[in-house]
Amino acid sequence: MIDQVESADEAEHDIEETPEPPRTPRWRRYALPAVAAVVLVVGVFLWWRAATDEQVSLAQTRDEVLIAATQNIETMNTLDYREVDAGLDAWLDVTTGTLHDQLAQVGDEERQLLADQKKISTGKVVDAAVFSVDEEKATVVASVEVTVKDDASPDEEPTIKRNRFTSDLVYVDGTWLLESLEQVAVNIS
Repeated sequence: MIDQVESADEAEHDIEETPEPPRTPRWRRYALPAVAAVVLVVGVFLWWRAATDEQVSLAQTRDEVLIAATQNIETMNTLDYREVDAGLDAWLDVTTGTLHDQLAQVGDEERQLLADQKKISTGKVVDAAVFSVDEEKATVVASVEVTVKDDASPDEEPTIKRNRFTSDLVYVDGTWLLESLEQVAVNIS
């Protein structure tokens, strides 16, 4: 037992005390928060600058115009003979100005003619580009595929027509509406 006590005493003397780690210089303690603060200030400044950049605002407007033009042009190329009134109402919802006025004048005879033709047309914009844009007006060109199904001849395959349109849009009460929609002639040489 005495041997065990001596061994424990010897073991205590054999253990070397580890020295305290050197103190970190004071400037290092403050460097990381200072760098973080500088990065934060620069980040906020760059975000503010980007948020107020005129080009960013113009790009957002262009994107809004492209989305609205795509939806509106597709609507104007879509009509179901079984729901002529609903289709014409949809056309009125996406138009303004002279185009809107012309569509509003579609009478009962024209409505009946559209119903009697027994056609279902579905427009799909396959590509579009904004030519000019500002806060109130824009001009867009679009390539459209119109699928026409003839219910008078149900055994026939639907016809696919490819058209190009140019359209002027106007910003009215928070919405981009079609002011004009014109088919562009395609010259085949």
